Amino acid sequence: MKNLKKTISVLFAALLFINSANAQEPAKSTISIEHLTPEICKVKFANGPVNVIIPETISSLNETVKELSKDERIKVVIFSSDVAGYFYNHFDLGQFPNFVKQTGADGKPLWVELVTNLAKAPFITIASIRGRTQGGGDELALAFDLRYASKELAVFNQPEVGVGLFPGGGSTNQLPRLTGRDRALEILISADDYTADVAERYGWITRAIPDNQLDSFVLGLARRIATFDKTALITVKQQINATASPTESEILNSQIEFQKSLSWPGLYLRIPVLGKMLNDVGPLKVEKNMGYYIGEANKQLQKK
Repeated sequence: MKNLKKTISVLFAALLFINSANAQEPAKSTISIEHLTPEICKVKFANGPVNVIIPETISSLNETVKELSKDERIKVVIFSSDVAGYFYNHFDLGQFPNFVKQTGADGKPLWVELVTNLAKAPFITIASIRGRTQGGGDELALAFDLRYASKELAVFNQPEVGVGLFPGGGSTNQLPRLTGRDRALEILISADDYTADVAERYGWITRAIPDNQLDSFVLGLARRIATFDKTALITVKQQINATASPTESEILNSQIEFQKSLSWPGLYLRIPVLGKMLNDVGPLKVEKNMGYYIGEANKQLQKK
């Protein structure tokens, strides 16, 4: 049994998290900051080849949000990716033990602290999404104030249920508020890919923008917001969050459910099938067509 669990853990890490290079902390931070003006910053993420989120990403993002929150001049922060084809992708669960060890100042999971700090940040956060955003990456996007996505290149997916996991980063808390109960349920239990146009129609994102206009639109909006009074901006953000955003305890409960789901029997049934598919098809192809291959793997399981 011990060897079986070890084998399953290896397959699980291989399936969802691309290669051994992604299983190690990079020497260079995955997060970089560019000050566009005294009032506007851009935070860029890069962890090629497919932008999986690693523990360093969470700690660096959290420290970045805390540091930027100290600068009274900053009114807008834009979050983007420097890796073609991907925004923030799913978590690297090959490093899950390291994620579990990450705690904030009050002992809560660092992810919960990050999401809470984003909600409380004294500036407006804007996601500029070009490429895939999946799993934990999508849940991070949901934690930003506004989400603008490339019509042609953005793809959204919450794959956890199709793998046999609970989506524990806040999507079960955020999506019902944004899309309504039925569409949130569809998104999560289908574990399928959604285009930017559908995501916009559902309320999942703020707006879908033609790709050749995305950068100029986001920067133009940021510049407009940056001319406004900061007190007015942040008071409006706080009041809307008080009405429409999940509480810290709700996000924490989702994290707890995710940890429980790592022992669900359904996960262990699917890992060998998904692992074989990854080896047969290739990890990059699976990443670019996550919804399709999760569906195919579950079909194969039903035939056994």
